[in-house]
Amino acid sequence: MRALRAFTVVVLGLGLVAAACGSGGSSESPAQAKAKITANWQRFFDPSVPVAQKTDIIENYNGLKPILDAQSNSPQAKSIKAAVKDVTLQGSGSAKVDYDILNAQTGDSLLHSSGVAVKQSGTWKVSQQTFCALIKLSDQNAKCP
Repeated sequence: MRALRAFTVVVLGLGLVAAACGSGGSSESPAQAKAKITANWQRFFDPSVPVAQKTDIIENYNGLKPILDAQSNSPQAKSIKAAVKDVTLQGSGSAKVDYDILNAQTGDSLLHSSGVAVKQSGTWKVSQQTFCALIKLSDQNAKCP
């Protein structure tokens, strides 16, 4: 009887430990994902945020850093920001983002577009594909990885 009680205590204890480990908060609701995507997207396109603070919100930061540095010195890039209009999740690691590029001073819409956010290592990022499409829109001969 004593062995059965000890076994039950051990099993219950292991069950509690497993439950605590399994509920590590790694899953996010669609609303949480959309909020994170929107915040990171708008932060990425905010000209007041230094390039060094964008490492975790753009896919392939290291490969894009020379272009990001050049854009941070561009008067044209300094005068725009983004406003997310809609986010459509496409599975657990990708989302379509509808957004406007705005004049940073007046708030006037300059371009309506859509792009892709990707989730890497638990963080939602602006995709390299989206960033490069915008770079090529401003300069068709621009090199972008």
